[in-house]
Amino acid sequence: MATDLASTYPDGAWFAELAALSEPDLVPQAVADATGAREQPGRPIAETVTEHLGEKRGLLVLDNCEHLVDAAARLVDFLLTSCAHLKVLATSREPLSVEGEILFSVPPLPVPAGLLGDPAKIGGDDSVQLFVERARLRLPGFLLTKENARSVVAVCNRLEGLPLAIELAAARMGTLAIDEMAQKLDDSLDLLSTGPRTVPPRQRTMRAAIGWSHELLSEQEKAMFRRLSVFAGGFTLEAAEAVCPGSIIEEGEVLNLASRLVDKSLVVAETNAEGRVRYLMLEPVRQYAHELLVRSGEIEEARRGHAQFFRALAERAEPELKGTTQEAWLGRLEDEHDNFRAALSWMVEKGEVELALRLSAVLVEFWHLHVHHTEAQRWLEDALAEEGGSPPVRMKALERACFLAWEQGDYERAVVLGEDGLVLARRFGDDASAAAILANLGSVAMSRMEVDRASALLEEAVAMYRASGDEWGLSYALYRLGMVAVVRRDHVRAMTLHEESLTLARKSGDEVGIVQALGLGALTALIRGDYRQAEALGITGTELSWRLEIGHYITGYFDTLGSSASVRGRSVRAIRLWAAARSLREAMGIPRMPAEMAFYEPYVEAARGQLDDATGKMAWSEGQAMSMEQAIEYALTEESARTTAVPVPEKPPAGTRRFALTRGEREVATLLTQQGLTNRQIAFELSISEHTVATHIAKIMKKLGLHSRGQITAWVTAQRIPSRGSD
Repeated sequence: MATDLASTYPDGAWFAELAALSEPDLVPQAVADATGAREQPGRPIAETVTEHLGEKRGLLVLDNCEHLVDAAARLVDFLLTSCAHLKVLATSREPLSVEGEILFSVPPLPVPAGLLGDPAKIGGDDSVQLFVERARLRLPGFLLTKENARSVVAVCNRLEGLPLAIELAAARMGTLAIDEMAQKLDDSLDLLSTGPRTVPPRQRTMRAAIGWSHELLSEQEKAMFRRLSVFAGGFTLEAAEAVCPGSIIEEGEVLNLASRLVDKSLVVAETNAEGRVRYLMLEPVRQYAHELLVRSGEIEEARRGHAQFFRALAERAEPELKGTTQEAWLGRLEDEHDNFRAALSWMVEKGEVELALRLSAVLVEFWHLHVHHTEAQRWLEDALAEEGGSPPVRMKALERACFLAWEQGDYERAVVLGEDGLVLARRFGDDASAAAILANLGSVAMSRMEVDRASALLEEAVAMYRASGDEWGLSYALYRLGMVAVVRRDHVRAMTLHEESLTLARKSGDEVGIVQALGLGALTALIRGDYRQAEALGITGTELSWRLEIGHYITGYFDTLGSSASVRGRSVRAIRLWAAARSLREAMGIPRMPAEMAFYEPYVEAARGQLDDATGKMAWSEGQAMSMEQAIEYALTEESARTTAVPVPEKPPAGTRRFALTRGEREVATLLTQQGLTNRQIAFELSISEHTVATHIAKIMKKLGLHSRGQITAWVTAQRIPSRGSD
C-alpha cells in the first residue's frame, strides 16, 4: 500500500518495521532510521525526527505496533501535532487510540461457499488465490484443477480465511497432498507448524502467531481469553459475565476485558439485525485458548459455570415460548443451540442427571417448534436412562418425552413414558405435570382412534387446567378435545372449543396455539359444510404457519383446503394440494391420524371421480413435485381471490424466513441422499467444515419440518432436488 501511495505524496513514503524491537525507547530510533533523521547529541530523537520531517508531505508506515502500542501512540501523537502535512499508516492488533485515528478492520479473507468445483469459479477468491500462490513456492507446477478444487476450498474454509493459517498450510504442500491436508485439519494448530525460516519466529507456526498475541496480554486478559474458549458457536456478554469471573477476574471487569480482546483481534464482535452484539473466536484461536484452559486447571469450573448459565437461560426462555415474545426467544435459543449441546454433553459426561433432565426437558418446546425432534428425544432418553434426579424433575422429563414420542408416531413408547410420569405425578400431588401427561395420553388415544378413552383423558386434563388457571395448557387441551368432537361429528361442540381455544391463544399471544386453533376451526367448518369459512381459516392458518416456519402444521391445512376445493369442483387443485401434503408429510416423518384419513378420504374419492385417470395422475405428480415453498404459495395465491381471509403477499414480508433451501443446503441434502455420507465425508466432499455441514442439516430440518437424516433423504427424492453445483 505504501508503494502504491508513495507517488501521491510529494516527499514519498517511509517504512518503519517495529516487530523486532523489544524496548519502547527504540520506537523513535526506528522512525529516525526509516526517515533519514540524524541524531543530535543531547536532544530527544523524537524532536530530531519532527524537525527533519517539518513541512514535508509524506506517508509514514509503522508496521506491527501491538507489542509497543503505548510508545507508538505517544510518538504518532507527537508527530501529527508537530508535522502538519504528515500522514501515518499504522498496523497493529489493537488501535493506537490517538486523536484523528480512523480504524480499518482487516477481516479474514473471503472463502468460497458450498461446492464450487469449477476452478474458473473459485480461482478469483482471495483465500484460494493466496493458497495457490504460496503452494507454487513449494511446488512450482501446482495448478488449481477440477480434481483438487474441492480440497483447496476445504482447506480455505476450515481455516476460516485466516491468511497466515493459509500460508502455513500451503507450506505443507511439499510433504502432504492437498486431499490429505484437507482431511488432517481437525486440529489445525498441529498441522500449521511449518513456515519459512526467513520470517519472524512468530509467523512460522499458527500456534506461535496466536501465542505472540497472547503474550502481549495482561494477566487478567489472559485469564479471560482462555475462559472464553468454553463457549461453542459464540456467546453474548451476558453469558461471558456469568461464566468468566473467577481466578483473577472480577464480575465488573468482564465487559472491559472482552472489549480489549476484541481490540486485540483475538475475539470477534458481530452485531445482528436486532442490534444485539455476539462474540466469537475463530476456530484456530479457540483451539489455542482451550489448550491453555485445560493446562490452567480451570476447565471444570468454567464448564460447570457454562452449563449452569445455559440451563438457567433455557428455564428463563421456557415460559417466553408461550406468549408474545415467542419468536424472538426461539431465535435466541437457536443462536445458542451449540452451547446447549455442549452443556448437555458435560452434564451427561459428569453424571449430572438432575441438570441434564432439567435442561433437556425445558428445551423440548424449542426443539419441537424448530423441528429437532430426534435430537430432543435422544437427550431426554439418555438422561432418563440414568438413576437420579428429583421426582418433580423426572416427572417433567417423562411428560416431555411422552409428548415427543407421540409427535413422532411412537405411540407405544409414548404410553409407557406417560404412564410412568403419571404415577409419579399422582404420588407427589403434581397437578400441573398430571394435566400435561393426561393431555398427551389423550392425544395418543385419539391418534389410535380410541375415541372414548381420548375423550375421558382430555376432559380430565381440561378440568385440571381450568382449576389451576393455566390458560396456555387449557388452550392446547381444548384444541385436542375439539378434535375428539370432530370425530364424533359434534360440530357445535367442536366449534365452541375452537373459539375458546383461539381466544385463549390470542389472549396470551401464543401464535403456535393460534395456528392449532385455526386448524381445528377450518376442519370443523369443512365437516359441517361451511366451505367459505373453512377456506378463510385455512388461508389464515397457512400464512401464519409459513411466517413461523412450522411446516409440520401446514400439511393439515393443505388437506383442508384441498377438500374444500374438491367440493367446489376444483378437482385438479384439490389433488395437487393433497399430493403436496402427502409428499411433505412423508418426507417429514409426520404420521397421519386414522381420524384424519377418515375425514378427507370421501373428498379425495369425489375429486378423483371428476377427472379421467390421465388428468388425475398428472395433477398428483405435479403436487408431489412441489417444494414446501411452492406448495405454500400455490395454496395461498390460488385461493386469495375467493376469500377475504387476510391479505396474501406475493413474497414473504421483509425479515421473515422462507422454506426454500439455499444452494449449500441443497448440496448437503443431495450428498446425504445419493451417497449416504457422514458429516465428515460431506465436509470433505463439499470443501467446508463439519460444523458448517451440521448447521446446514439443522437448517434443512428446521425449514422443512424434518427430524432425521432419513427424512431428508425421502424429501430430496420426492422433491427432485437439482444436482450438486447447479442453481
